[in-house]
Amino acid sequence: MKIGILTFQASHNCGSMLQAFALQYVIANKFHHECELINYANNVSRNMYGFFDHRINRASIKRNFNTLFHLRTFKESFREYEDFSNKHLVLSQGDYRTGKELSEIASKYDMIIAGGDQVWNVCCADAGKEFYLNFTHDVRKVAYSPSLGGTNILKKADDLNVYKQLLSEFEHLSVREPHGKMWLEELSGREVKIIADPTLLLSPEEWCKALPIPEIGGKFIFNYAFYYDRFETNRIIHKISEETGMPVYTIDLKSHAIHHLDKYGIKRYKYTGPLAFLGLMKNASLVLTQSFHGTLFSSLFNRPFWSYNWIGMHNPDDDRATAILEQMGLPDRYQMIDDLKANDEILRPIDFAPVNKRIEDMRACAMDYLADCFK
Repeated sequence: MKIGILTFQASHNCGSMLQAFALQYVIANKFHHECELINYANNVSRNMYGFFDHRINRASIKRNFNTLFHLRTFKESFREYEDFSNKHLVLSQGDYRTGKELSEIASKYDMIIAGGDQVWNVCCADAGKEFYLNFTHDVRKVAYSPSLGGTNILKKADDLNVYKQLLSEFEHLSVREPHGKMWLEELSGREVKIIADPTLLLSPEEWCKALPIPEIGGKFIFNYAFYYDRFETNRIIHKISEETGMPVYTIDLKSHAIHHLDKYGIKRYKYTGPLAFLGLMKNASLVLTQSFHGTLFSSLFNRPFWSYNWIGMHNPDDDRATAILEQMGLPDRYQMIDDLKANDEILRPIDFAPVNKRIEDMRACAMDYLADCFK
């Protein structure tokens, strides 16, 4: 069987690229199907992750100015992600940017899988109905652990009837988080399973075998975040670094340059991209993260971590950070950053034995789900 995966493989985001890699790798190497990532990115995605943003708006102009002002750093970051894509992702031969182009190649696949990542977030500008596979009605369709992010499709979709019809065409439905399950079951009238993110399909040993993950010596803190522009957050992380006696590294080279993170004692790691991310995750003495995949890989590699947020960013519809912690049995590892600064047990170890058992169960359930899909 020939299988195509439609996901955010072109996003210059470590979690996006690694989940894309994992799903294709597992289908090809464990289920022995011909499988590739459909090399699709719409124009919004190309502007978001391209070297320059060609849209005409204030944010784009500001971003392009930063690119020019920090040209060497932006080139280095762009090259690292593209290098990972070129060396490690199995992509379709074509390069597609429209639903019409996808419709013209759909028939080459026996099955198309939508997911994972936030491909079903209807407010994600780089997503769209093509990730609900609206471009074909003649190919077997499967959803593998897509996330709706923090967006309630019942409130935000432009036409619920269209989405309901598209969902009805899927042989198998699954999502990543409980809120997404609740919303889609109400919309579709069908059972929607919660299935592990693709990155959990591989064990730590399998990750190390599948990719050249670097070994990084010494004790250090890895801060993997979405935002680096809040003074108080950066100040607290600097305080944690001083109190633990460990340096803090980030791989967001662009944010490090734009927000001058060195003045907070936050160091720029020498590389960026998915391989640097995996190396830092695997070897960190402590991980501080705002990211779903930061929490997931910290747990997978058994590294002490805290998932942090701040009250100004809290969205009650967004259960990405809390749901994965509940699944791992580690809900107390979610903290507001302003509370974390007063935490005198910042280096408190985690008993990973029950966590590892939960991960094994999640992986087994996900593998069973895929096996059912391929019948």
